[in-house]
Amino acid sequence: MAISKLFLSLVLVFLVLITTLEEANGAISGKTRKLIDMANKNGPYLGLVIPNLFEMNPLLQHPSYKPGDLTIDYAGRRFRFGHIDNQPVVLVMTGLAMLNAGITTQLLLALFNVKGVVHYGIAGNANPSLNIGDVAIPQYWAHTALWNWQRYGDGPENELPLEVNGDYTRDIGYLKISEYSVNVTNCNSHNNLLNNIWYQPEEVFPVFGTPEERQHIFWVPVDPRYYAIAKKLEGLKLEGCLNATTCLSHPPKVTRVHRGTSASIYLDNAAYRSFIYNKFDVSPVEMESAAVALICYQQNVPYIVIRALSDMAGGGTSESNEASTFITLAATNSVEVTVQFIKQLSSKKYQDA
Repeated sequence: MAISKLFLSLVLVFLVLITTLEEANGAISGKTRKLIDMANKNGPYLGLVIPNLFEMNPLLQHPSYKPGDLTIDYAGRRFRFGHIDNQPVVLVMTGLAMLNAGITTQLLLALFNVKGVVHYGIAGNANPSLNIGDVAIPQYWAHTALWNWQRYGDGPENELPLEVNGDYTRDIGYLKISEYSVNVTNCNSHNNLLNNIWYQPEEVFPVFGTPEERQHIFWVPVDPRYYAIAKKLEGLKLEGCLNATTCLSHPPKVTRVHRGTSASIYLDNAAYRSFIYNKFDVSPVEMESAAVALICYQQNVPYIVIRALSDMAGGGTSESNEASTFITLAATNSVEVTVQFIKQLSSKKYQDA
């Protein structure tokens, strides 16, 4: 009898060990696979991709969000299932920056029956016509930290390394670092050893293409139907006060804008903010959305991004410009716009379209 109990205990330990090793190696365990299959029977879902907990928590507490009984943990991510209005949704937090956002979005689309993606959160602002608290919904997104850094001595007329092979291009434009030098005296012109940075498009391998045959894209469009629906939100009333004594100087608004940009760089520099605004006509600047856009584009899944402006990147507004001052307000407004977008998307008018 004692030997039988010992044998049973060893078998259980072995099974636990095997399951743990499967998860550690990226394989999906039998239990997790059953949960995924069960979830997908109740789809398709709208995927809500959220950078951080302080942006997720206001949604979890929103009266329109109804959590379900199912939560699935896989590959370091937690997938939460529920409803907003009559729309089944699956929520997942990415964590900071491009790599986390790309991995999380790919997992979401590979594991679950997802018909579209809404990515929301806060952002810095590069557009001088917008204000802290406004919610920006761009039509295009780009990753602006894929560079070809040109050697000193070469200029715009010089071909970049590997340009002839189609690996790099001068079509998008460049940043000339010497134009931002200060305290330079007694000369009419000067150079900088850091020279020029040339912006590059992403290599992509979309599902509608041929495997291993690369394509390139810089500006990734959001779904045109989603973008049209977002216009309905432009009159939405947003929260303008943190408390009885701290309010924004302008009533915040929802606005569709031309472009947004992402990079795994926290931008708090006024000179670079002005450069990318003038160069690319961008409004929100942040660290995740372009990764979500690029994954959705390659997987042929419609997406939209909703970003509330928490600060003027690099300073220069009449309000306190510390991002931490208005981060709660911006997160709350981004959630409210997201909820109202989903309600519009779930209306019979758009479901039948």
